[in-house]
Amino acid sequence: MKNLLMILFVWGIVISPLVSQEETSEESPFASTKRKVQLWKGEVVGVYKNRLWIKVRIYRNQRISKLSLAEIKSLFADTKEFPVYQKLTNIKQGSLVVRDTVWEEKHINKKNQFIEVVLVGDYKPDLDSKMKEITTDAYISSYIEEDFFTEPDAFFKGRFTPPRKTVFHPKDRKEMVLVTRGLFLYGQGTDPSSDSFNPYFLEPKPSSLKEIPSFYIDKYEVTNAEYAYFLKQTNTQSPPHWIGGKYPEGEGDFPVLHLTYREVERYASWVGKRIPTEWEWEKAARGPGVIEFTNRDETLGYQIIATKYPFGDEYDSLYCNTRESKIGKAQSVLELSTEGASPYGAIGMCGNAAEWTSSDYQLYPGHHIKNFSFGKIYKVVRGGSYSDSAKNSTATARSYGGIPNLSEDRRAGFRLVMDYRD
Repeated sequence: MKNLLMILFVWGIVISPLVSQEETSEESPFASTKRKVQLWKGEVVGVYKNRLWIKVRIYRNQRISKLSLAEIKSLFADTKEFPVYQKLTNIKQGSLVVRDTVWEEKHINKKNQFIEVVLVGDYKPDLDSKMKEITTDAYISSYIEEDFFTEPDAFFKGRFTPPRKTVFHPKDRKEMVLVTRGLFLYGQGTDPSSDSFNPYFLEPKPSSLKEIPSFYIDKYEVTNAEYAYFLKQTNTQSPPHWIGGKYPEGEGDFPVLHLTYREVERYASWVGKRIPTEWEWEKAARGPGVIEFTNRDETLGYQIIATKYPFGDEYDSLYCNTRESKIGKAQSVLELSTEGASPYGAIGMCGNAAEWTSSDYQLYPGHHIKNFSFGKIYKVVRGGSYSDSAKNSTATARSYGGIPNLSEDRRAGFRLVMDYRD
């Protein structure tokens, strides 16, 4: 018998009410309504006589990432009849009546687990169906009904839900957190002798603030295991400090260290992301830095809320692996305290591993100190490392790499970003 393969695409939807019942005295078409949401979909790629067999591949991500095997099985146990649609028209043509299921659990690797289920059943065409027998020109799917809420403006723009706060990148499976669009107050305003000094810091206004579009950033730094997978996929030589071509045993979840900027560029190109600018990195680490408000005379004002570290103004060695922590080496990204997360949920943006950015090491606008390193030769490095001091691991601290060049200076690790698109 020939197996029939069906690939399942699953996504999560975050729903938050924007209008409460207490805020309206009458039913509004925008207050609350229902819509059908596709839970999974799969193509029929093979059929054989008398009884239909379909194989469904379910990846543990997005909507069902937190479901147990028993809960996933219940998705099929509770429903014994699934609609069958024609590919060309997406019109329902009949139903698949499931008689039996066979479950298989397989592992591609530690980061990528999926479950396969074989559905055994019969095809029941609708009375007006043009498909009297199921063919490979069909697909089956399952839908659920969900509430959604929207304001009128969002309704007319065609947006029903806000952007997802977290996503999983399809290629490297890394979790990424959303950094929302808005004005950003960068640097610091207390130490003019530092290269991070922003002369306009204490008097923010639109002309001196930076507008940063929305983007996603890796929640964790890229690890040794993830970088090793890239090396294997691209047949690239491992870093020279990996003895025997392998990272130290038991350190798969540790951030990859001592990479050149060009090596990071190649990884970013392979995975389909990019290296963050230093201002994107800083905003992801400390938040927007300002809150915009309207004065009584209808002019705009800005309240400074910029913090020194991702978790606040006071250093805490439990939240930031630096020289003061006395650990003396990097830690697994999974062992870093979530209490030290940035306002957007990024972990490890203070200490542990320094991180490359794509920005040239330049003087900030309006600042007039001199440094022989300023220019387009070097790239900014952010975040500090386990061997740096707390002072050099703040959200604003700047360092640089590229000596003698960006192909040889093994200066830092990295995390990547991805542009948000409507």
